[in-house]
Amino acid sequence: MLSTQPYKGARDFYPQDMQIRNYIFGTWKKVCKLYGYEEYDFPILEPFEIFAAKTGEEIVNQQLFSFEDKSGRKLAMRPEITPGTVRMLAARYKALVKPIRWFMIGNNWRYEQPQKGRGREFYQLEVNIFGSANIAADFEIFSIIIDLMKAFGANETMFSLSVSDRRLVTGLLEDALSLTDAQILGTRRLMDRRSKMSKDAFESTLQVIGLDKAQIQKVEQFMSSSFENLSQVILPSILTANEGYQNLLNLFELLKQVDLAKFCKFDPSIIRGFDYSDGLVYEVFDKNPKNTRSLFGGERFDKLIQIFGDYDLPATGFAMGDVTLNEFLLGWSLIPNLRQQPDFLVALWPKNSSDYIKTANYVATKLRDTGKSVVVWVDPNTKLEKQLKYANRKEIPQVVIIGKTELENNTVTIKDMQTGSQETKPLDKFLNDIS
Repeated sequence: MLSTQPYKGARDFYPQDMQIRNYIFGTWKKVCKLYGYEEYDFPILEPFEIFAAKTGEEIVNQQLFSFEDKSGRKLAMRPEITPGTVRMLAARYKALVKPIRWFMIGNNWRYEQPQKGRGREFYQLEVNIFGSANIAADFEIFSIIIDLMKAFGANETMFSLSVSDRRLVTGLLEDALSLTDAQILGTRRLMDRRSKMSKDAFESTLQVIGLDKAQIQKVEQFMSSSFENLSQVILPSILTANEGYQNLLNLFELLKQVDLAKFCKFDPSIIRGFDYSDGLVYEVFDKNPKNTRSLFGGERFDKLIQIFGDYDLPATGFAMGDVTLNEFLLGWSLIPNLRQQPDFLVALWPKNSSDYIKTANYVATKLRDTGKSVVVWVDPNTKLEKQLKYANRKEIPQVVIIGKTELENNTVTIKDMQTGSQETKPLDKFLNDIS
């Protein structure tokens, strides 16, 4: 016998699950369109090289679903949306009107260990603005993130938006500590995994890379610093000349002007694991004590498009996953009552007569013409009691009964399933009252 279980880490969506998914997707689309963003899509299969070029070694080497097709081409199921998006932009680089505001909801796959809030298959909302290097573009993305969370009923007590800048990290590792390119790459990747490592493991691995004790101390000091005391870690002369530092100053000024700074905080431990991140980096965290984890994040990726050629297209944006968002909504009891039931059940009189069936379908059609959702009983040999039990279990509020008397008098009987009361009306009056 075959198993009824889906592939490990993937999901079946039963109707009640689809109601939640549609609610999430619908909210995503509504907020993005309020900001004038356009929806797009592309295939889930991409050339392997697109992800190998810039996505990050952990995803490419450990999590990528890849294979060769029958012609020997190496393909991958997308683990993220950004590289494919940039491929589309490069294909029509000259024709597209800039700045470009796009959003997409796409299915992704990663070979991860399934756990709470994380599966191998997941949907993501990707939101990006292309063609502007100005901090105002990043501010717009932050505004969208906050409005999305608020649209789901969240406030500043439930989540925080933590932000740093890769150029600030470069200012520490290259300008302040004078590390080599290889040491910078290795240290940055370790900094991204710092929260999952013990202090001893972190420091001993930095020693293997070649950092001395003083340099390691500076890295640790940087990762726990506030924005105000950064000058104690990085010389003021280096700091004030650093584009990332100035970028953060300008961003927080914009956020304060519209009272959004309360949702945001500086966090130098935010690194992001993607190799294409090259500026502002940020992550949204759940403040629920039972689920203190990163929900989603984003970054500047101004140079990613250059894997496709000599293009200039600054970019910033984020990707929000449905699995982690669902856990967030459940944790804060933010999922509304989404149950959708038909407005009416049109019952069939338990006698195999074409007159009953014809009249039932006529009434159902007229009700649907008014926008009502209607179920017609399909088995004409079922006792009325069973049909009423079905309506009760499916929480259908009203049942239209057309029996022998109703058929002869051109009337219908309406039974209210909540109160148990029923009323007989002329058919025309019933339909006119509905419309």
